[in-house]
Amino acid sequence: MIELFKTIHAEFLEEVLKPGTRRDMEPIMDVPSIVTIIGGRRTGKTTLLKQMIHKLVEGGTPKEHIVYINFEDERIPRETGIFQDLLDARAEMFPGIPIATCWFFFDEIHEIPGWELFLRRLHENYSSNIFLTGSSSKLLSKEIATTLRGRTISQELYPFSFREFLIHKGYDPEKQHTTREKAAIRNELRNYLREGGYPETIGQSYSVKTKILRSYLDVMIFRDLIERHQITNHHVLRQYIKKMLANTAREASVHKTFQELKSQGHKVSKDLLYNFQVWCEEIYLLFQLPQYHGSLVKQQSGSKKIYGIDTGLINSTSFRASQDLGRMMENLVFLELKRRGLDVFYNKEEMECDFLIRHKERIIHAIQVTCTLSDEAVRKREIAGLVHAMNKYKLDTGTLITMSDERITLPGTHQIQVWPLWKWLLNTHREYYSLS
Repeated sequence: MIELFKTIHAEFLEEVLKPGTRRDMEPIMDVPSIVTIIGGRRTGKTTLLKQMIHKLVEGGTPKEHIVYINFEDERIPRETGIFQDLLDARAEMFPGIPIATCWFFFDEIHEIPGWELFLRRLHENYSSNIFLTGSSSKLLSKEIATTLRGRTISQELYPFSFREFLIHKGYDPEKQHTTREKAAIRNELRNYLREGGYPETIGQSYSVKTKILRSYLDVMIFRDLIERHQITNHHVLRQYIKKMLANTAREASVHKTFQELKSQGHKVSKDLLYNFQVWCEEIYLLFQLPQYHGSLVKQQSGSKKIYGIDTGLINSTSFRASQDLGRMMENLVFLELKRRGLDVFYNKEEMECDFLIRHKERIIHAIQVTCTLSDEAVRKREIAGLVHAMNKYKLDTGTLITMSDERITLPGTHQIQVWPLWKWLLNTHREYYSLS
């Protein structure tokens, strides 16, 4: 095994590192804790690790001081004892480089039994520069962070944001001044709404994109759900996921879903459907947005809206969803709020407001999303829902996001900022709900 690890490390030293598309999330690299990059499958976690390595090398760290291992390499046996062989191989290759000066980057280390003990020993006795990723059905990335409680800091990675999507396609998101630049950004927003932000799909034909996205969903269903939780009723699980993706940005009721599946002849329990909800959120496939209540009990038991991890993935499985521009816009706004690390809810009483942002137990901002304000009935309804939330939570300003409207004079005394979706997604200042 020592010779195998020497080979793997020699291959890494020969690999030409490329910077790739810079992510919005800035990886933490200057803390004494183990850093775990968590997120769904195929969101670019491995690429992010290599970008971190590239940054180190560009900053003057010799590549010989860096250890990168992908433990999904089929040459590596699933045996506890290999970890000591890894360290011994390093010592033999570079006897003059203390392990304490090394940076360690491990992909899917939880594939190997005893990984927790090894990381604890490595962290306590040798190096604080340890970075991990993981999304295997054997251990979810969130559980990696839990297992290393007290020793790790977690950062979440999602598919490309709109800013990252533009950069990946060769655009400069800061160039949004001329009519031509704005038109190009608006056109790419339509592409982003339809195709989503999984890095591997960008630039592919529609048919290839669809096949890739469906293969992602198949892996999540079979490896992360069916195998992991030993689900026997595969058809019901698929029907549940398909229904949730088709109804993204809408309230989801377990009782209603149970009744619908039962009427179709499926044998399923409400408890299993509740489990499906939790399990799909654990693997970053679906997210539940709770309705805001002052009571935590009511908040947990109340209705929830469902959102998907990626609009491209949603559209690849549901023609119905792809035709509803407003709900795809709302899904994008939800994901962007998640990327920004905000605590988000929705409001629904006499009127509905799509998003409430909470900070330190207080609602600090309200956001409403709609395709357009040109229809008078829609305009009145959306503004009324936003104003109701602003009044209830004593907010000075609110945000209304549309596909293209901007700087419209709105009736009343409330300060409502109207943003076109493309500009809101690219806004770097975010003063309207800054937490700084």
